[in-house]
Amino acid sequence: MKTILVTRPITEANVTAEKLEAAGNRVVIAPALQVEPVSFEIPDENRSIIITSQNGARMGLANIGNKTRPIFAVGDKTADEARKLGFTNITVGPGTARQMVPLLLECGVTETRKYTHLCGSTLAYNICDVLRGEGLDAETTVTYQTRANRNLSMGVQEALDEGEIDIALFYSPRTATIFEEVVADYGRSDWLHKIDALCLSTRVADNLLGPWRSKSYAVIPTEKALLSLIDHVEQPD
Repeated sequence: MKTILVTRPITEANVTAEKLEAAGNRVVIAPALQVEPVSFEIPDENRSIIITSQNGARMGLANIGNKTRPIFAVGDKTADEARKLGFTNITVGPGTARQMVPLLLECGVTETRKYTHLCGSTLAYNICDVLRGEGLDAETTVTYQTRANRNLSMGVQEALDEGEIDIALFYSPRTATIFEEVVADYGRSDWLHKIDALCLSTRVADNLLGPWRSKSYAVIPTEKALLSLIDHVEQPD
């Protein structure tokens, strides 16, 4: 059995924890980010909706009454959140916002679409800037904000102190950076020596600068690919 630290926001962390525990692992949750909804204006009916995260779907689509609105979702997990809310006209694109651009450009030009991106206050990649640069009508609407969680619970601290954590999972560059900053604030970079860091992508891995035991990243940026790395982590004697 491996003990795995999950740094996702609490809603996503709980879902990931269920999968890990079902596979026989122990899970310790330490959310690096807290997600909070914000007030926003519902996009006009003539605009197609872009969602690039589960939080964007969950917090952006909940108050939209027309369930036939065209939705362009990044990845299956984001699309699933839209389906749970009753939306039926969903186009599922590749797993990152950057990879979604060609599809949006093609539909924007051939079908003369206007887009609204329902997103968080912090963007790793501004998809609307790219679309506007290509001459399309695209606007960003912030539906939630994230703030760093700078505290570790006593349970997490004890698990780190005792060297119980075998693996830490990182899903975004920001959570990777925040976690290392928090560890530095506690003055305990030594915690990292005994932990293997597994990352969703090379971009996430590049943001980890601490003295980890090892650092790996998924071949493709999906949770399935990330979790498959766990079986390849060898536990020390």
